[in-house]
Amino acid sequence: MSAIEIPRTPRVAAALVLLCGALLLSCDRAATRAGAPPLGSYRGVLSVAGGDLPFGLELTRENGAIVAYLVNGPERARAPDVRLQGDRLEIRMPGYPHKLEARFRDARFEGHVNFLRPRGVVRTVRFVGMPGQDWRFFPKPDAAPVDFSGRWAITFRDDGGNERAAIMELTQQGHVVQGTVMRPSGDDRYLAGEARGDTLFLSRFDGGSAYLYLARLGADGTLAGDFHTQGGAHDTWTARRDADAKLPDAGTLAGLKPGFERIGFTFPDLDGSPHAFPSARHAGKVVLITIGGSWCPNCHDEAVFLRDLLATRRAQGLEVIQLMFEYTPDFASAASAARAFVQKFDIDYPVLIAGTTTDDDVLKKLPQLAAFRAYPTLIAVDRKGVVRAVHTGFNGPATGEHHAAQNRELTALVDGLLGERS
Repeated sequence: MSAIEIPRTPRVAAALVLLCGALLLSCDRAATRAGAPPLGSYRGVLSVAGGDLPFGLELTRENGAIVAYLVNGPERARAPDVRLQGDRLEIRMPGYPHKLEARFRDARFEGHVNFLRPRGVVRTVRFVGMPGQDWRFFPKPDAAPVDFSGRWAITFRDDGGNERAAIMELTQQGHVVQGTVMRPSGDDRYLAGEARGDTLFLSRFDGGSAYLYLARLGADGTLAGDFHTQGGAHDTWTARRDADAKLPDAGTLAGLKPGFERIGFTFPDLDGSPHAFPSARHAGKVVLITIGGSWCPNCHDEAVFLRDLLATRRAQGLEVIQLMFEYTPDFASAASAARAFVQKFDIDYPVLIAGTTTDDDVLKKLPQLAAFRAYPTLIAVDRKGVVRAVHTGFNGPATGEHHAAQNRELTALVDGLLGERS
């Protein structure tokens, strides 16, 4: 018995089209009522004091599980801890103590991101995610924007009038602008945005901090604008093109107090057991001690370098110790944040809870230091237990050749210490 064939008359065809359209509409309405958000690309927006801070968000399925990607220019930061149940979305940011929570309604996600801040304060920032939108700041690009590419010397001024120097490096193709800002503490990681007329728009949210840069180019060639963060911080800034702009040498910003050549401490590991340095375990070894925190994006970039360096030089006598200064004084909360950091990078060296980021706690807990400028700070100790170098900040992969040159320099330092006799 053959299948029934429907005659292809115009009237029947029109009826089929109407029927199919009605069925699809019914399915779409049912999906909306059920709160089933689509997988795929979203234009994510955080609401900060300076306005909309956009970033790319992708929801996809890998090996049967839903994962998220936070997209900023060439970077796709993977967030595997995702829960999508009905119309509710929850993303725990990889290695950071932050969480996105949203609900799909009226064909978009609406919710917030909870950012942990110093002293355990939680700051809530509004979030909206629009499906199917791949533009960042403007839906229609400017056909003839100003060219902002190049190296810029920046001066930041906070609301108290304090000034800080930095360097911005940008590339531009048409209206699309990408780059980063390098500071003595490290870089601002992957910034992405666009040029529109004489105005520059840049943003970043990769699960850690969220930054928004807005600036206009004056007739004298000076960029002037505002910088906002998810924590509510605000700076004004100016910049001029300067191919020779430089930052202070990272090896000169911190060191030990006069008369000191060694460092020592005892802090608990993530299970609460005390871990001392120096100890018999470290005798005759080169030890890298890094001061950081799970909240610190530059510490995340440094962790990749230290993990890989240790894997190739442990047999030669290299050890690494991570001192975590977290936002909260509660040990359980601090240890939980540090565990997420350890898990993200598959760290197999000691990670210790040393203190908090407030009230000059680093200098209190490590009184041998004469100064402390930034997270991360790396202390290199030779086989005899003598501090041989203190390196402030870390330039991540967004800085390109600066990242490669820094890694070569630090690797050469370690190899030189490993080559010495104890």
